[in-house]
Amino acid sequence: MDDSTDIVWRALADPTRRGLLDELRDGPRTTGDLVECVAGMTRFGVMKHLKVLEDAGLVIARKEGRQRWNHLNAVPLRMIYERWVSRYEDRWAGSLMNLKRRAEALGGSESDMGAKLLDTPARVAVVETAVEIAASREKVFDLFFEGAADWFYENEDSRTSQPARIERRVGGIFSMTYQNGDENMLGWVTMIKEGKKVRLRGDCTMPGAVIMNMTVAFEDAGSGCRVSISHRMAGEFADSDPADFEAGWADGLSKLKALCEG
Repeated sequence: MDDSTDIVWRALADPTRRGLLDELRDGPRTTGDLVECVAGMTRFGVMKHLKVLEDAGLVIARKEGRQRWNHLNAVPLRMIYERWVSRYEDRWAGSLMNLKRRAEALGGSESDMGAKLLDTPARVAVVETAVEIAASREKVFDLFFEGAADWFYENEDSRTSQPARIERRVGGIFSMTYQNGDENMLGWVTMIKEGKKVRLRGDCTMPGAVIMNMTVAFEDAGSGCRVSISHRMAGEFADSDPADFEAGWADGLSKLKALCEG
C-alpha cells in the first residue's frame, strides 16, 4: 500500500476525525463551529485533529479575515474507492443510490403534473476540492485543456460517446459532443492566467435557474503541481447537488492525476 493511502487510512481511524468530516459534508465550517461540535475537547485538541485531516488531504483550509474555513476534500476518498471498486460495480452502486434518492424525494406519493410555484429560495453553495499531481505545472495545465476528453467523463461509455472539450481561450466553449453531432454546453472560459488559473462560468445544464463560477488554480507543490477547484453555485438547486458536483470534480481530478502521471 502506498504512503498516500496509509496516511488517509490513519486519519480516518479516529472517530473524532470521522465526526469532523461528517460535520463538513453539508458545507464548509469555521474552526470555531467545529470546536462547538466536539463535546469535551479544547480548541487546541480539535485543531490537532484538523491538522491530521489536512495533512492527509481530506480537509482544505482557507483563511478569510480572522476566520479559518475548513472544506471537505473528497479526492483522497475517491482514489481509495476507485482502487477497490470496479467500473461495473460502480455503475450499479451509482444507479442504486440514484434510485434511493429519487424514492426518498418523492416520499412515496405520486408527483403532480403541470406548473408549480416553488417556495424554495435561491441560495449559494461552495465546493472546494484539490489534488497533488507528480508532474510539472506546465504539463498539468496543458492536459487540463488538451486532454479534457481523457479526464472529464463519467464512465468509459461516455468517454467515447460524449467526449468533453475545453477551448484554451477566453470565450472558449466547455462542452460535451454527442455522436449524432448534438452539443451539450456546460459553460465557457471567462479567464485564463497562463499556467496558473482558469475560470469557467455556466449552468452545467442544470434545470433550475442557477449560475456557477468554477475557478481552477495550478500551483507548484514540491516537484509536482497542486490543482484546486473552487466551485460556487447560486440559484435554485437540490440539497444533494453540491455533494454531487464535489464527487464529480473529485473523480475528474483523480483522472487528471492519472493522465498526467501516466
